[in-house]
Amino acid sequence: MCGAAAVSRAGYYREWEEREPEEAEMAVKAEMQKIVLGHRRRYGYRRVTAELHRQGMKVNHKRVLRIMRSDNLLAVRAAQVHSDD
Repeated sequence: MCGAAAVSRAGYYREWEEREPEEAEMAVKAEMQKIVLGHRRRYGYRRVTAELHRQGMKVNHKRVLRIMRSDNLLAVRAAQVHSDD
């Protein structure tokens, strides 16, 4: 295959290694955005990780948290009401 395309074997795999993680990262980001926005930003990184696992994606909770922070997808906290007794 590499001979027909006039590409060295090492060059082919070097290109593949550079491109493959970006495509996988984009797929994870897209699925995370669907989950978070579908649940009106009430899902935190733990629930998003669990949902991704249910869908068959193998992703670490630390990676989910990092991506959610960078894309500003963290859950919106409800305001706490304090009563003075």
